[in-house]
This record gives sequence, C-alpha cells and structure tokens, in this order.
Amino acid sequence: MEDEKIDPDYLKGFNDSYLIAQHMSGLSEKLSKIEGDSPRLQGMRDGRQQYLVDQVKSKLPHWLKNDKTAKDTPSPEKSKTRDVDPPSK
Repeated sequence: MEDEKIDPDYLKGFNDSYLIAQHMSGLSEKLSKIEGDSPRLQGMRDGRQQYLVDQVKSKLPHWLKNDKTAKDTPSPEKSKTRDVDPPSK
C-alpha cells in the first residue's frame, strides 16, 4: 500500500472531514449523506468514519485497547497436573 499513490482530492476530503467531525458533528453527518462518487466525497465519508472509529477506541477501557494478537509477553506455561490431586488407589 505504501507504493500506491493516494489521490490528493481524496486526502484533502479525508483530512477536512476528520476535522469537521471533531468540531461540528452535525455538519459532518450531513456532509456524509451527500451522494456522489468523487474522490473528495469518498475521502470525506472515510474521514468521518475514521473519526468515529477513533472515538469508540478512545472510550474503551485500557485492557480492551491492547492488541490481543501481539504476543509481547509469553503466557506462563500451563501444566496439566497443576492443582490436581493424583488419583487415589
């Protein structure tokens, strides 16, 4: 994706819409409902959507924000016999 060039109109719409969503949510909602398929309008829809996703993530508790797929710390080894009494004869 780094090799892909992003359309400057898309980027402008994305950034503008992100800022509008931060400061004027009502206007942002109205702008997102505009029908059209220009790169700038698509960027505006995506920018607003990204802002909403970021808002949801910022409200999550710390323990839910961690990336569960990353294994930074190895989990402790689990023994099958731990806390199990041997069978009685």
